[in-house]
Amino acid sequence: MNAAEVVQFAKDNNVKMVDYKFLDFIGIWQHFTTPISEFDEDTFEEGIGFDGSSIRGWQPIHNSDMLLIPVPDTAKIDPFPKATTLSLICNIIDPITREGYSRDPRFIASKAEAYLTSTGIGDTAFFGPEPEFFIFDDVRFESTCNQSFYAVDSIEGRWNTGRDEYPNLGYKPRHKEGYFPVAPTDSSIDLRNEMVEVLQSVGMRIEASHHEVASGGQCEIDMRFDSLVSMGDTVQWFKYIIKNVAVRNGKTVTFMPKPIYGDNGSGMHVHSSIWKDGENLFAGDGYGGLSKMAMYYIGGIMKHAKALCAFTNPSTNSYKRLVPGYEAPVN
Repeated sequence: MNAAEVVQFAKDNNVKMVDYKFLDFIGIWQHFTTPISEFDEDTFEEGIGFDGSSIRGWQPIHNSDMLLIPVPDTAKIDPFPKATTLSLICNIIDPITREGYSRDPRFIASKAEAYLTSTGIGDTAFFGPEPEFFIFDDVRFESTCNQSFYAVDSIEGRWNTGRDEYPNLGYKPRHKEGYFPVAPTDSSIDLRNEMVEVLQSVGMRIEASHHEVASGGQCEIDMRFDSLVSMGDTVQWFKYIIKNVAVRNGKTVTFMPKPIYGDNGSGMHVHSSIWKDGENLFAGDGYGGLSKMAMYYIGGIMKHAKALCAFTNPSTNSYKRLVPGYEAPVN
């Protein structure tokens, strides 16, 4: 859609509010909302100002002015607010130079796509992530001057085999045995199906969903691959929808790598390929049907693995997962 088409789309859907979403430096969606009366075609050109100093890692307070520029082809109806709400993903730009902001993850991704094209190696890189997550019934944590703790719970957790549940029906998968059993052992099928329906309602192509290896409500929902910036937008929508569907069902979803000790953690495997003129450059007649370029690509990932971990494993909890015996990479 272009700007005029988005404005018409809003009218056709009787939109009441417009929600502007953008990524902070560490990849968490931020947003603010305006009434539809404040929205027109000029919004896409002039942008909307905001305080960049209030976003972690961005601007100093004496130089805080930033602009959000909505991207027309990201327009969707947000499935969660009570008032009909148009959602737009935004780029961040400097209000003086009108250039993209160097700490905006979406801008960084767009530069990476442009760089690939400039090399002549390929014209498109596709990425297909497989996000894993836990669905919990109860989450508690505290850090005070005299104590620090966290506790998570799931009705299907193996640790609840002896809990008074009036009655306890006993379908609790053992550690590392949650992969693919049918209901009633898989207690989250209806919730996952609801998640998939909402994901599809915003245009996502979902390929499969299933219970994952761990006890305690670990699941995976797989989506169709896409180019880098588009897939980045899709993953943000994915997390937003998964968490909000869980909350409206009285549950909490976490994508943290290792919430449960002694059981598998959650990762996000990413399938990737480089294409040029419609040809998959990773396909060949070498080992595993791979081309030399694919082998070099794999080698490059391994060579730069330590540096990549700053992005792929950014937290202390990430390294709780990277231990032998739990289907996580350790070499």
